[in-house]
Amino acid sequence: KMYFDFITNLTNVVSPEAIKKYYEEVDDGEEFVQRLTLFLTTIFKTHLPILETQELAAGLIQGLQYLVHISRIDDDEIFKICIEYWHDLADDLYHKEHLNMVGARPTAGGPFAAAATPMPSARLQTYSPILLQVRRILIERMPKPEEVLVVEDENGCVVKEHLKDVEVVALHKMVRETLVFLTHLDHQTTEEIMIEKLGQQVHPQPGGVGWSRSGLSTLCWAIGSISGAMREDDEKKFLVHVIKDLLGLCEIVRGKDNKAVIASNIMYVVGQYPRFLRAHWKFLKTVVNKLFEFMHETHPGVQDMACETYLKICQRCKHQFVKHQPQELAPFIEQLLVGPHQTVAGIGTTIQDLEAHQQNMFYEAVGCIVAAEADAERRDRIVAELFKLPNSRWQAKIERAMIEPSFLSDQETMREIAKILQINVRVSSSLGTPYIVQLGIIYERMLQVYKMYSEQISAAVAGNALTAKTSSVRLMRAVKRETLRLIETTVDKSEEIQRIVTQVV
Repeated sequence: KMYFDFITNLTNVVSPEAIKKYYEEVDDGEEFVQRLTLFLTTIFKTHLPILETQELAAGLIQGLQYLVHISRIDDDEIFKICIEYWHDLADDLYHKEHLNMVGARPTAGGPFAAAATPMPSARLQTYSPILLQVRRILIERMPKPEEVLVVEDENGCVVKEHLKDVEVVALHKMVRETLVFLTHLDHQTTEEIMIEKLGQQVHPQPGGVGWSRSGLSTLCWAIGSISGAMREDDEKKFLVHVIKDLLGLCEIVRGKDNKAVIASNIMYVVGQYPRFLRAHWKFLKTVVNKLFEFMHETHPGVQDMACETYLKICQRCKHQFVKHQPQELAPFIEQLLVGPHQTVAGIGTTIQDLEAHQQNMFYEAVGCIVAAEADAERRDRIVAELFKLPNSRWQAKIERAMIEPSFLSDQETMREIAKILQINVRVSSSLGTPYIVQLGIIYERMLQVYKMYSEQISAAVAGNALTAKTSSVRLMRAVKRETLRLIETTVDKSEEIQRIVTQVV
């Protein structure tokens, strides 16, 4: 009764539709709205079963309507309070509805009483107008996910993000979970809202919202967040529509910044739907080839995101790359490594524009694929092909060092050796036991280099302790560190320690 009187009096002060204007224009409006938000969410969390009775149902919906309009206000703290409540409500509705769908019979009366048939309950139907508005708000205000590295800064410039905002990552997780609950409750409505908003971006109407980098990014973050919340056939139709529109937009939009943002969004969306990719080889191959294209794009952040997305896809879809797929000349992994093939770029061409840390990521991804090959003989042959480039560089360094020992003291040589060992470490971590074959190839010379650098460091430090801080000594220590890391990783990931002892040590 007290709550109902409060809502009635509140309506006389400010209507739900005017609450945003009240926040912006009235003195102390910000403090009033924040306290109102805390009051409403606390009341709803604590006394929802009482408020859902027939006598108070209208007041509850009116209070939720206030919360909907408050959720549209551009205030991070208020938005977080609202999201916490929408998350709790969606969670409760989803789990209660699940009980209803399997035949449970809740006893609560009034307009919120659940139906016994596997249809949306009366309770859910009563909340539906509110949930429709909440879906739109969440889609429009989806925070940036952790995987996205290409962002638009406060000056409108497209840059690579260097530091992750922990608060934004946590908020994204909560908004994503809320949207997943709502999608489970009614996937068709969520899908329709997203398709409608994507259409506004790709095919803007005169006087409409139109294309914007921030608008498209926020929408794609929302699209990526609901992966797995639909039936597989619904997800297929939805995702094909989204990717076609995004690829079409990438073709017609001009400007490197704009293309970088669209590329970032395509990579994020496809990386979130491994179930679809596993079921549709041609689409998966098209996506990977597109990622290979993005690996040549020098705009800040694009190459990093292409490599990270490729690694994520290889971890989740690795078996598809070692199968001999219909209408393919050979399995994808052989086309990539053995080549040349018209439909897949070779590994050397693909990584030629990548920096060292990006190449490491690429090799780790390929290691994931090779690990999925069940035929040991074929797998060993693929490992040899995978390391053809790094091993040729390694062999060239060793052969020259045997003729000219001082060559190993060259700083550029040290950097190159450290990079080769880093590639080995990353592949060892993802490949596991089959990596032992490669370790056997480089092991003896690697230990000789390790011993030589140890002796040089000891001699330098004995002569002058300050040399420990010189760049040459630091580089030699880097090579030693990567050597130890490689042995440690191989032993840790291997399931056949005796094989390491027999074949390598």
